[in-house]
Amino acid sequence: MLGLVRKLPSWIRQSLVYAGALMAAKVIALLMVPVFTHFLTPEQFATLDILQSLADILSIVIGLGLADTLYRYSGGAATDAERKRHAASILGLAVLTTVFFGVTLQILAPFIQQSLPLETELIDLRIILVSLSFSALILVPLAWLRMENRAWSFFSASAGRTALQALLAAVFLVLGAAITGVLAAGMIACILLAAYAYIIQMRKTGVILSLRENLRYAAYAGPLVLVGLFGFLMGSFDRWIIAAQGDMIETAHYALAAKFGLATSFLLQPFLMWWQPKRFELLNGKDGDQKCAHFAVIGIAIAFLSAVIMASFAPLAVTLLTPAEYHGAIAFIPTLALLMALHSSTMMVNLGIYAGSNTNRAMVIDGIAAALALAGYFILIPMHGAWGAIEATLLALGLRFLETLRQSQKRHPLPLNHARIWAIMGSASLTALLLGRIENPWICAGSGSLIMLAAGLGYWISRRNQSKLGGQQVQEPV
Repeated sequence: MLGLVRKLPSWIRQSLVYAGALMAAKVIALLMVPVFTHFLTPEQFATLDILQSLADILSIVIGLGLADTLYRYSGGAATDAERKRHAASILGLAVLTTVFFGVTLQILAPFIQQSLPLETELIDLRIILVSLSFSALILVPLAWLRMENRAWSFFSASAGRTALQALLAAVFLVLGAAITGVLAAGMIACILLAAYAYIIQMRKTGVILSLRENLRYAAYAGPLVLVGLFGFLMGSFDRWIIAAQGDMIETAHYALAAKFGLATSFLLQPFLMWWQPKRFELLNGKDGDQKCAHFAVIGIAIAFLSAVIMASFAPLAVTLLTPAEYHGAIAFIPTLALLMALHSSTMMVNLGIYAGSNTNRAMVIDGIAAALALAGYFILIPMHGAWGAIEATLLALGLRFLETLRQSQKRHPLPLNHARIWAIMGSASLTALLLGRIENPWICAGSGSLIMLAAGLGYWISRRNQSKLGGQQVQEPV
C-alpha cells in the first residue's frame, strides 16, 4: 500500500496529507456541533457567529495578503537564496504586523463593540481581537511550509491547533464559560500555533526587517486586502444584516447552514493547498499553460462535487447532531453550498490576473461585485429575509466569476475546456437543488450516494473507452 502511494504524482500525495489535516479539523468541528448547540442557546449561537464573522473580516486586514505575496515573490524566485530572502522579509513584516495590530485593536475595542449588530460583552471582543492579532504570524509560516512541500509539518500544526482548541472549548463550556470560554480556547490555541510556526520558519529562513522590500510587497499585497474585504461583504456581511432585522431564530438557522456551506470549500482545500503555492512555478515551467488549464478544470470539478456532497449529507448531519430548533437550517444548505462552490471556482480561473506585478484588476472586479451584493442585501433581505441574501450573493458571485474568467483569459490565455466547465457547473447545480427538495434526510443521503456512484461509474467507463481508442492523456507533473 505504501509503495502504491509513493507512485502517485507529488501533487496528489501532498493533497492527501493536506486532506488529512483538513479532515481532522472538520471531524473535530463536526463533533463540536452538538456540544455548542447543547451548551449555547440559539441567541448565543447567533452572537458567536457574528463575532466569528468579525474575525473573518479583521483577519483579512491583519493578514495583509502576505500569504499570496509570499507565493508570488518567493515562489517565483530564480534562485534559492532569493527565495529565502523574500521569505525572511515577509516573515519580518508579519512580526511587525502582529505587534501593530495587537496594540491597535485593543485600543479600538470599545468602538468596534458599538458597531456590531448584536450586543456583545467587551471581554469577549477583546479575547477574539487578541487571537486575530496573530493572524499574519500564523498565515505566513504555514504558507511557507506549503511552498516547501512540508505537508506533514503543516498537518501537525493545523491538526494540533484544532484539537487543542476543541478540547479547551469543551472544558470551558462544561465549566459554564459559554461564549467567553469558546473564544478563550481559540486565543490560547492561536498564540501557541503562532509561536510554533514562527520558530519553524525562522530556523530555516531567518527574519529580515526591510523597509524597501516592504514597500515592494505592499504594491502587490495592498489590493489583496481590499479583495479580501470585498469577499467578506459577499460571504459574511449578509448575516449582519439578517441579524439586524431582529429574527434571531432565522439568523441562527442561516448561520448554521453557512457553516455547512463553508464546508464545501474545505473539501476543495487539500487541492488548493497544493495548487496555490505551485501555480506560478507550473505556469513558468514546461507546458505551463496546458498544465494550469488542466488543473483549473480539476479544481472546478472538485468544488461542485463538494457542493453535491454537502447537499446530500449535511441535512442528515443537522438532523442527527443538533436539537430540533436548529433543523430549519437544512433548507438553506444546498444553495449555500453551491454559492461556495462558485466562489471557489473563481480562484481556479484567476491566474492571468494574479501573474502580473500588481493585483489591481482583481480589486476592481471584486469591488464591483461586492457593491452589487451590498446593494442587494439592503434591498432583498428586508423583503425576503435570508433568501434575499442568497439571491444577492448569487448575482454578485456569478458576475464576479464571469468577469474574472474574461479578464484572466485576456491577460494570459489558457487552453481551458469551457464546454466541460459549464457542463460540470450546470449538472452539479441541478443535482444539488433537486436533492434539496427531498424532505427526508435519509432518502436525501441515499439519493445523493446513488447519483455520485452513477456519475463516477460513467466517468470511469468514458475514460476506459478513451484509453481503448488511443485517447491522449494529459501529462501531469510529479
